[in-house]
Amino acid sequence: MKIVAPVSSPAEVAMLLHCGADELYCGIFTPEWEARFRGRWWMNRRSPEGANLTWPDLEHVTTAAHAAQVRVAVALNAAFYPVGAIDYILEIARRLVEETGVDALIVSDVNLLIRLQQENLPVRIHLSSLGGVFNTHSVDFFRELGVRRMILPRQLQLSEIQTIVSRKRHEMEFEVFAVNDGCLFEEGVCRTTHAFGPFCMMDWDIQPVHGDVSDALSTRIGRLHEYRWHQNNCGSSFQQDGLPNGPCSLCRFDQFQSWGVSAVKIVGREAAFYRKMRSLQLVKAVMDEVRNGRSSGVARAWRNTPEYCDSGWMCYFRDPAE
Repeated sequence: MKIVAPVSSPAEVAMLLHCGADELYCGIFTPEWEARFRGRWWMNRRSPEGANLTWPDLEHVTTAAHAAQVRVAVALNAAFYPVGAIDYILEIARRLVEETGVDALIVSDVNLLIRLQQENLPVRIHLSSLGGVFNTHSVDFFRELGVRRMILPRQLQLSEIQTIVSRKRHEMEFEVFAVNDGCLFEEGVCRTTHAFGPFCMMDWDIQPVHGDVSDALSTRIGRLHEYRWHQNNCGSSFQQDGLPNGPCSLCRFDQFQSWGVSAVKIVGREAAFYRKMRSLQLVKAVMDEVRNGRSSGVARAWRNTPEYCDSGWMCYFRDPAE
């Protein structure tokens, strides 16, 4: 399995390559897009400020990565685009392939997938988790649209991942989330934007429409706050040794490998240099165990936060019986 790491600055590339990234992914920022949509629409589900590369920076990143035989994917993965945007995105896609030589485009909008298939650009197409692959039938659907790899949603159960990957691994590559950034909802059916702030992660004061808050409702609200805190990287905190807290699937790596998963993804294009580095070091250490035929269960001890793991709210993928 490969390790896919985020990059948002040329200054991060040497560190990411040194620490063991097998592939990089990033976003692109263009002044033309901002002038046209004025921040109301994001090109790739991340703010243009701090999470995306300028064109010269992308050329630098791609050149350095290719020198190390590391692929680069660019995210063009808004859930949907406003009128007139897809023609501009197609122009960007052509330039990405012809001028920077990127290896893959990460896409979720079906209209964009269809247009890219018609363009027949010499580039791999990866389906974003926003595409919503929940079963083998959706794998067949997106494969016919030219998709070569699918990033599976965070909300899948382990048994569902096993079924999808084991049945389709000879036809499709699959990528799963490894660490960082949970989501309260299923991205594949979410039509909101974080352009106005991640309101789903805000600490809202919940009040009933009628009557007072009952003990049962108060308990449920408390659990919601606790779940949201875990999904928000445990308050964006770190362990004493500097490893980042937050959702993960580290202890499942050996299962993923046996099922045929192609890659694991570190989330956080907008994350700081240090968080990216420590996340990659953690994922690489667990991956080395698996590549050497040992169990990935050691990840729990390395995390050294048993109370967070025991809550069950830090696991990307679980089954109801667990």
